[in-house]
Parts: sequence; structure tokens; C-alpha cells
Amino acid sequence: MDDNVTLIPISHDKHHEDALDLATRAADYTTLEVGHAPDDAYIEDFFTATPPGLEVDCLVHFAVMQDPAMIGIICIARGYEYPDDWWIGLMLLDPAFRGQGIGHRVITQIKDRARAANAKMLKLAVLTANPRALRFWQREGFVHHRDAPALPCSDGHDRVVLKFTL
Repeated sequence: MDDNVTLIPISHDKHHEDALDLATRAADYTTLEVGHAPDDAYIEDFFTATPPGLEVDCLVHFAVMQDPAMIGIICIARGYEYPDDWWIGLMLLDPAFRGQGIGHRVITQIKDRARAANAKMLKLAVLTANPRALRFWQREGFVHHRDAPALPCSDGHDRVVLKFTL
């Protein structure tokens, strides 16, 4: 197992194609989430979709790097749901690198960054159709916050909102 896993900031302008390539490799999740393989619109949403009431400058995007390879992407919305919260909107890892402890190392780095920025809570929503992800987040110390059933105007997915107190 290579411990050389780092997070580097990424932007739409410079990393759109790399993010699309990563999402294509992780199409198992993207297809579950949106019903089709990732496309340019999926990556556009990754870089620009904001939670209610926030502007795009609240978003922070990272590539998960192992040596020269991008093996994951992460989007975090700072200040959602509360000013001291960080909301992990998406953490997507290449399936070839899952199950190797990389997710744990990434979350440790996110927790460290959040603490350094004086965040008090990490939150995220997991699709109930993705029990493997739910088990991963629970192993990382996240606990049930609330259920988020699908609404008529939503994407049709029930979710579980989890939280981690920093």
C-alpha cells in the first residue's frame, strides 16, 4: 500500500477533462446517482452546483493524487448547513483504488483541513442505495444525523445524512 496520497486543489478551467476521466472510471457510482455515465454536465455540476443559499465561492475542490495519478475527486461546501459546517458533496474514488485504505487517508486529511479552518462539523448525505458507502462513512466515525427521503421534485434517491463532530 502506497501512503503517498495527497489532496491538491483543482479548478474547472484547469481540471475539467481530468475530473471527467476520473468520473468515467468511477461510472458505477455516477450511474447509480444520476442514471447514466458521467458527461460534461455532470462535471459542470461538480464544479458549480451549490447548496441552497450559498454562492460558488463556498466550494472547494480537490483531486486525490497518488504519485502522478488522479485517483479521486472531492467537492466540499464550506458553510453549509451552518457557518461552521463543511458539507462533503461528493467524494469519488477510482474503483481500482477502493478498499486499500485510501478513503481513510483522504478523510483524515479533510478532517485536518476542516479543523485548521475552524470548522466544527463535517456532514454529508449517502444514497441509501449505496450501503457500501454508508458502511465506509460509519467506519470513519460519522453518525446518523437525519433521514432525507426523496421528494417529488428531487432525483428520486432516499438519503441518510451523516455528521462528524470535529
